[in-house]
Amino acid sequence: MTIPGLIGKYNELVTVTELKKTYSELSQAIKLSETVNGDFREWDYGLESSVFAKKYIMPYLTRGYKYIGYMKFVYKSPNGTTKQPWTLAQYYYNTKSIAILVHQNEREGEDPIKYVEFIVDINGKRGQSIMGKDVFYFTLFNYTYYYGGWNGTQLCPKGEHYGFYQGDIAGYWGAYCGSLDDMFTGSPRGNCNKSGSGANCGLAIEKNGWQVPEQYPIKF
Repeated sequence: MTIPGLIGKYNELVTVTELKKTYSELSQAIKLSETVNGDFREWDYGLESSVFAKKYIMPYLTRGYKYIGYMKFVYKSPNGTTKQPWTLAQYYYNTKSIAILVHQNEREGEDPIKYVEFIVDINGKRGQSIMGKDVFYFTLFNYTYYYGGWNGTQLCPKGEHYGFYQGDIAGYWGAYCGSLDDMFTGSPRGNCNKSGSGANCGLAIEKNGWQVPEQYPIKF
């Protein structure tokens, strides 16, 4: 293998290791928080994002993240297009940063849609901030009572993946329940491709046994 190839493999290993560690860290924090605050489906998703994070998430992380404040979280899609989503509550640990946004969307005659978005930059300003390369997307969502989507189908089964998965809001319509191949199709179930946002790329790595799939659109 060439030197660039070896460097790429090393970068890939570092990325996947940190991605898996972050996933585990957030999952454990949620489980620990539940021992104090009750089932995550009953948490107060109407709270402002930094208040929600201070109450339910940040105290239960094993590493001591510091609160930065509200600011734009700028990153790039897999094709290099710069994205600048909502202003998010942000925290950092060493070079790593986590941005958090809480949603509670009310719906007339139906239960509200409740979820929390976590956008994690695993190497902060040291990297290129490309979704699927050093920026990854996680979502905690309350799906217990919500039915819907374009086809009126039920979401992932109750308890599947502890209600915590990697990917974008398409997960409301089964992104986590989709196959590995779905992650690359460009359909609502997957956008890990050059023309997509890359938000499902972390989920593709997870679905492939925490290894980068052959179809992965980003080179390390």
